Amino acid sequence: MTQTRYQIEERRKQLGLLGDPVTNKLLFDEAIGSGSWCGNKYPWILSCEDSIKNLYAPIRIKALDYFGKYNIAWWGENENKPSGHLLSSQIHCLNHLFALRKDEEAVKEIITKALNIEVDQILPSPLDKDGFITFEFVYKNKSLLGESYETRGKKCTSIDVFVNALLKDGKRLLIPIEWKYTESYEKTVDNRAVSNSVKRYVGLANSGNTNLQKWIEEYEWDPLYEFVRQTLLMEQMSNNYVHVIVRPNDNKEIIADIDRFRNTLKDKAKLIEIDPTSLISPLKDKTEYRPLIDYLIQRYWT
Repeated sequence: MTQTRYQIEERRKQLGLLGDPVTNKLLFDEAIGSGSWCGNKYPWILSCEDSIKNLYAPIRIKALDYFGKYNIAWWGENENKPSGHLLSSQIHCLNHLFALRKDEEAVKEIITKALNIEVDQILPSPLDKDGFITFEFVYKNKSLLGESYETRGKKCTSIDVFVNALLKDGKRLLIPIEWKYTESYEKTVDNRAVSNSVKRYVGLANSGNTNLQKWIEEYEWDPLYEFVRQTLLMEQMSNNYVHVIVRPNDNKEIIADIDRFRNTLKDKAKLIEIDPTSLISPLKDKTEYRPLIDYLIQRYWT
């Protein structure tokens, strides 16, 4: 697969951080690279023993406990432990948001100020019950989408982040958040979704009760295939939702994909895209999140 300029630049940046003794100790607790990926070793993959150090230090044990408690699959070589891939979008997402999971006010700040969505209250997660951000969200996928699985993080439509909010008029607002980092996608025959899987979504997309204009062939390749399935899942739950896609401003390829998806929607205002720096910006002046902001600045934002 052809590497994009952004992927090359981000890999170089992460390798520089890992290779520098000072930043390695600060960010990765002296982790070692050259871990395994698809049978080969690469310098931008942390060793199996060090893969947990890919996470922001204060969330490491809590994230492990959370994924274990709710049987959530980790992305990568081993679904039972965090990926050591320095460019993992799942790790990127957790490093930005996991520390906020139980802080209703912090979640409300980023929803109201960064996303400009006026909400009255952030409700507890309908799945986890013990926090205000859900990771790898699924919901009755078998009955609502006709899928074969409802396993969080694999084999079904799973949304990276989900926030359940209450509006001032008393109505619920669903906020599914898809998180992208360095991803880019090629439209090849091999990358096309399997027809047996696709057919379960076509009827929903053509029903007229959706924000999708109609099913089109381009939906059969990621990332549009992901975006469409997430849209349909939300719409089976409620028509009151806002679909958010977080992506870096410098990832021009994913931005172009999002533009293509937006152009297929009836109500384009139901799709919001934002850079992760802008999403977290409302917390920059909060003392309790200063260490997190410092970490994100050093690890990703500069």
